[in-house]
Amino acid sequence: MRNAVPPALRFWLKFKRVQFLAKLRQARREDDVEHDRLPRANTAGKEHGLNVIVFDDRIPTPDRDSGSLRMFSILKSLVKLGQPAFISLSKLRQPEYERMLNEAGVEVVSWTDYRKVLKRRPFQVALFSRPDVAGALLSSIKRTSPGIKTIYDTVDVAFLRLEREYRVVADKHFARLARRYKKLETRLARSCDQVWCVTPEDQFALSQEVPSARFEIIPNIHPLQDRGESFVARRGLVFIGNFLHRPNEDAVHFFMREIYPIVREAVPGVTISIVGSDPTSAITAYGSENVTVTGYVPDVNPIFHSCRVFVAPLRFGAGMKGKIGQALSYGVPVVTTSVGAEGMGLVHGREALIADKAEDFAEALISVYNDAALWQRLSDQGVSHIARHFTPPVVEEKIHQAIQTLCSSDESR
Repeated sequence: MRNAVPPALRFWLKFKRVQFLAKLRQARREDDVEHDRLPRANTAGKEHGLNVIVFDDRIPTPDRDSGSLRMFSILKSLVKLGQPAFISLSKLRQPEYERMLNEAGVEVVSWTDYRKVLKRRPFQVALFSRPDVAGALLSSIKRTSPGIKTIYDTVDVAFLRLEREYRVVADKHFARLARRYKKLETRLARSCDQVWCVTPEDQFALSQEVPSARFEIIPNIHPLQDRGESFVARRGLVFIGNFLHRPNEDAVHFFMREIYPIVREAVPGVTISIVGSDPTSAITAYGSENVTVTGYVPDVNPIFHSCRVFVAPLRFGAGMKGKIGQALSYGVPVVTTSVGAEGMGLVHGREALIADKAEDFAEALISVYNDAALWQRLSDQGVSHIARHFTPPVVEEKIHQAIQTLCSSDESR
């Protein structure tokens, strides 16, 4: 016989349920009001296209981080197939960026309404970006739309990044996190109809755990940019990264403590700009006459047009490093590590300079900073490499082929 629920507890549970439903109704009303202020995506003539519903943990902010730039570019490419809908699981509203999506032809939907939208519109594909998002929604989406095809977009393989972080910092917390994410990510790869990885290295790590998964490589996306000043008119070094991402903070500490002193001795007065959102107090403490910590910069064009060398001394991470592709798209030579260069097909001395030890990194940086011919060769080869592999038309074709392969897979059985 089950224990009776005490009246006081029963009343409290009922009260909390009423309170939750009231908050949910209020959130929906607020979302409706906010969305009414935004321009609607033009859906005319797209009702019969290949429609994809996309879930991510936030509204893409393409001027702030490479993951957002990639997602924004993916969404724009999906507009050419049909009428995509985008749902962010974050409660943080971003009207300016939502407007950008609407104007690009993407329907932005409140997270509170995703079931209604799935029932109202015939989506053929659901795309989940990042493991936490896919883990939270995959089962619900499959119950709501049993016939829908599912794509797990890894963005980067979290367990690989965390395993590497543990090997560098030796904190067992990251080893535990790595094990948790390996369990989640392998389950998602096994459960979804297709898995998107950004690099072959990420695909290899995940395929070792789930060899039966259907993988596609969908890399970062980088439009070619104006190349700016010539070698002689440029000065200084630059690092760009969002400091909520731990690999970026570690990279700056590694550079400032072990690499910059060697470079400064060989190139007296050399400056560096450390650019990116949410710098920690430990990062801002590096500020000096020759070191500028800017925080978020809305327009990075002047930085890339005038700096001489981009540095990316990353010691751990996974996926493709958007900062490196961005620098190469401007024709700025890059000095990075093997982790930083991962997945891009860069060859040391051809498209970039690659070194892992502090002394070797400093030597490579000093050489390209002082050698105009080397600088120009790396600049030209870097731009050509981006043009061949990572511009929007090139990656858009990969996206369309991956989705069309997914949607035709049943027909070939």
